[in-house]
Amino acid sequence: MDPIKEKIINRAKNAVIDLNESAVEEIALEAIEAGVDPVQLIERGFIEGMRFFGDLFEEGRCQLPQMFAASRIVESGISTLTPLLKGSKNEMCCFGNIIVEV
Repeated sequence: MDPIKEKIINRAKNAVIDLNESAVEEIALEAIEAGVDPVQLIERGFIEGMRFFGDLFEEGRCQLPQMFAASRIVESGISTLTPLLKGSKNEMCCFGNIIVEV
């Protein structure tokens, strides 16, 4: 993968980990402009950031409110990407436990 696109995906993951909703939305828009595959951004960026909190929660090092905050932030990023997903041939995209209806 292009190093610039890889950097954008990593920034998306870190923005979720930092619970930075505005950064997630900005990065989603930047990814669209850079031609990053929205599914890759969701799977390797947003979902990986969410997985970070899931792992901490399983270890007892994260509270439920943090999980909900991360989930809301991921949802915000996915909402930014939804218009691109609507152009796909699928009516629904599944990412682990997250389903995006387009």
